[in-house]
Amino acid sequence: MKIFILDTPEFKIDGGAYFGVVPKIIWQKKYPCDENNMCPAACRSMLIDKGDRVILFDTGIGEKPEEETNDLYFTDYSQNLEENLKKIGYLPEQITDVVLTHLHFDHCGGNTKIDKKSGKRIIAFPNAKYYVSKDQFQNAIKPNYRERSSFLPENWNIIEKENALIIVEKDFFLCPEIELKLFYGHTPGLMLPIIRTNDKTIFFTGDLIPARASIPLAWISAYDLFPLTSIEEKQEILNQAADENWLLVFQHDYFCEACYVEKTERGVRAKEAIKFSDIKL
Repeated sequence: MKIFILDTPEFKIDGGAYFGVVPKIIWQKKYPCDENNMCPAACRSMLIDKGDRVILFDTGIGEKPEEETNDLYFTDYSQNLEENLKKIGYLPEQITDVVLTHLHFDHCGGNTKIDKKSGKRIIAFPNAKYYVSKDQFQNAIKPNYRERSSFLPENWNIIEKENALIIVEKDFFLCPEIELKLFYGHTPGLMLPIIRTNDKTIFFTGDLIPARASIPLAWISAYDLFPLTSIEEKQEILNQAADENWLLVFQHDYFCEACYVEKTERGVRAKEAIKFSDIKL
């Protein structure tokens, strides 16, 4: 089994939104910002090649008109998912499964793209089945007032129309090595993978723990719909990660791709930052 981390378009996020109730005087020591209080954010996807299946987790912001994202998020389109796939030897047609952690635009915008010949929107990974949780899908098609601007139907409409969308109702194993687990603090039905190789367990943290700095329980994003639920979910998963020596891979941390965690007197805390490509799997 081969595992890769792939960059997609990066953006910036307001530090107060990123770290919620944690005061700036504290969080800026852990995660730098610019003069406008904006923090750089990565937007990583994960690719797993099992031989018989090539599985992609999230597709990033994708191709969007710059004016839609630049005013608020200062999106940097220098990273391109399709180009980065090609660099490691894969074409979009080779992807068999796309697992969507959730349907916020920065996680599923690359599901579709504009066909250069016809000018029409098409499915970006034409041979793939797309997986999303039932609770998240229902939340996206009938969005609450707070989240509605994060959902763009263009990111899933044609996938549903082509019967390529698979609705997940509960925790399940996509294959023996990959468990998909549902969470409800950030958004209903957030679906994150726990990957077990021969000698390692890897947790793709998604928006449950967007960055290494977010590991302390109180460091909850202001975007989380149910922060107390997020704290409970983080506590459970971090305790298990510390007890079983899981590797955490961060989706949005601009400065750190991965780390291990350990239990301390102050709770579970991060060990040193690790570059994913340096890890022997």
